Amino acid sequence: MKKVCFVCLSVLVLAACGGSESAQIGKAQRLTQKGEYAKAIQVYSSVIRKNPANYAAYAGRGLLFERLKPKDAAEAKKNRQYAERDYMRALNLNYRLPEVYNNLAALYIDQGRYTEAVMNLNEALALRPNYFMAVLNRAVAYSQQGRMGQALVEFSRAEKLNPRSPRLFLNRGLAEYAAGYYATAVNDYTDLISLEPDNARAYLERGRAFIKMGYFQDAMDDFQHAIALRPDYAMPYYYAAELLFSRGDTEQGIAYAERAKLLAPDYFATYDLLGDMLALESPVEATQHYLAARRLDGAHASRYERKIQMMRTERGRKNVVARRFLHVGER
Repeated sequence: MKKVCFVCLSVLVLAACGGSESAQIGKAQRLTQKGEYAKAIQVYSSVIRKNPANYAAYAGRGLLFERLKPKDAAEAKKNRQYAERDYMRALNLNYRLPEVYNNLAALYIDQGRYTEAVMNLNEALALRPNYFMAVLNRAVAYSQQGRMGQALVEFSRAEKLNPRSPRLFLNRGLAEYAAGYYATAVNDYTDLISLEPDNARAYLERGRAFIKMGYFQDAMDDFQHAIALRPDYAMPYYYAAELLFSRGDTEQGIAYAERAKLLAPDYFATYDLLGDMLALESPVEATQHYLAARRLDGAHASRYERKIQMMRTERGRKNVVARRFLHVGER
């Protein structure tokens, strides 16, 4: 399952104006700090209407379009387009803004546009060579491109700039995990936990790496710790469910998967997991779960349709279970 990297955004605190515009920029930034993003966008928009050359207002509004919580995928896409437009306008007005290059690059990383991300991060670092967040984001972009050697060089450079950054250890751990360097990923997640012992995601990610190394009890301990820290966090339930079922505790595995589904009802992978769990015992219920997964994950509809077809024969059902659970520690 694809894991989303944790990119770093920067807040541009410089106001491209004075007097009343400066006061309005300050008001928008205070609203941003309170999490009142929609109101802050309105303030920035008011500044832009009065002065279309205010690059700081464009930069601030672009950042907020990224932070707005969308109601659906269509609105999320629209907000990203608005953010990109605002960042580009800010840079057209003032090309010496490393924070904006960094934020535009982070947006591109989220969209899988890694070449464009690297280009903008190069611009940010040309303006500010020791800009930690830009170095870290370039490492992430390189890792997503499969340029792991360059990514590790950039991660090391970021560590020299900020050796106690939780973001560094999380992102490097994710990159190492994706490249198959599970032991070093565990080391980075352990360093992250030493800095943030209440970080549930750190335990989740370390647990995933432990599974790859075959340390199943360590993995389960980490998943349980993540659940204790954040009982409403669906992901540790999901991975614990898969591990429990693969190790023969089918009843508890199904219970954990059902809990993950309750906590994140729109997460298609949980329905796929439950379908695989129920394939032998109840192919009808398994089919219902595959149908739900297909509805939520239309881009991969053919994957679920194949599994639905496999539910029609005993051999097909056994193959589904074997592919999913017999070698969890090797995937």
